[in-house]
Amino acid sequence: MVVYEILTYEYDIPLLKLLNRRMGELDCAYALEPLPDGAALSIRADKPQEAAAEALLKVLGRDLRYFALAEFADALPLTLSEKQAVLTDALETASHREERAVLKEKLVSYLSENRTICLEGFLRFRMQEFLMLWELAVEQAAARVLMQKEYGELVDTLRRFVDGRESRVETLSVCIREDGTITLSDDNDVYIEYVDCAPDGILNLLVNMAPGRLNVYDLSGDEKNRLTEAILKVFGDRVNLYR
Repeated sequence: MVVYEILTYEYDIPLLKLLNRRMGELDCAYALEPLPDGAALSIRADKPQEAAAEALLKVLGRDLRYFALAEFADALPLTLSEKQAVLTDALETASHREERAVLKEKLVSYLSENRTICLEGFLRFRMQEFLMLWELAVEQAAARVLMQKEYGELVDTLRRFVDGRESRVETLSVCIREDGTITLSDDNDVYIEYVDCAPDGILNLLVNMAPGRLNVYDLSGDEKNRLTEAILKVFGDRVNLYR
């Protein structure tokens, strides 16, 4: 039976519980004992380093990933709710980009020569590319959250502008098709078709026209169509939506 000492001096985590859960997912005999700064993991297997690496792969790549991402997010000059949104986004992004086979190979190599591993030390010195990936995921998530915040503020401004503006058109119909083309028509059956126009451009046009009623025919097939969502937020109860 091979014994590994798994230590952490910085992370306030239930290490014994995490290791027990991850080892329980494997098909090998093991035992765990608490240590002052971690746990002693005893493994009986033909290749104990492989079993230990598999468990630590999940502890480092999943359990501690959350704490590392949370530290990056907490350092951002954002509100608590914005940090939570960043963390949720970053966790999803990071989980799709990691090369777990590379990390397991590093763990197997290390555990073949060492019986003691410090989690934060391994993370900082042997998982630098993972840390960079996680930090990048947080930065990209923060950029998306700030863009959404700015877009929301813009929509609020447009809504106030529309509410205080006299309608120039009584009723306007907007047809949003699956191929991205958009058709506008008014009470006089005047049709204008836009083949290549950004949603922001159409929204600005609608704001300037300030219709009293808006009939929106969303044929895009996208329940979260950006233009449709923006029209609903800006024009509120003036909108009749048909999907």
